[in-house]
Amino acid sequence: MRGFTLIEMLLAVVIIGVVGTTVATATGGVANQMYALERRTIANWVAANELTRLRLQQQQQLGKPIAKSRKTNRLFMANRQWLVERKIIETDTPWLHRVEVDVFELQDGDRIGPLEHMTAFIGRY
Repeated sequence: MRGFTLIEMLLAVVIIGVVGTTVATATGGVANQMYALERRTIANWVAANELTRLRLQQQQQLGKPIAKSRKTNRLFMANRQWLVERKIIETDTPWLHRVEVDVFELQDGDRIGPLEHMTAFIGRY
């Protein structure tokens, strides 16, 4: 009966090590992609919520156009801190305004992003 030689055992250990390293690297890459996708999805929700909030506010003003302005707001959603920058710009049509929303994630006081940029046009009615 013949056993494995030392060279064969070392080669098997190297192959197992390379395969293990490759699997661990791929798993880490997938985890990073999932985290980035989750952040961008939540940032999209934050921006959409901001536009919806502005549209509801506009409906309550009974036909008055929204005013040109800039606003920065901090909020908490999905266990994260977000910074929302909203800019309302006049257009050539006086009853139509362009709204731009940028969403940043706040981590330890640092702004990360913008993770989302959303543009909408809001009219008088």
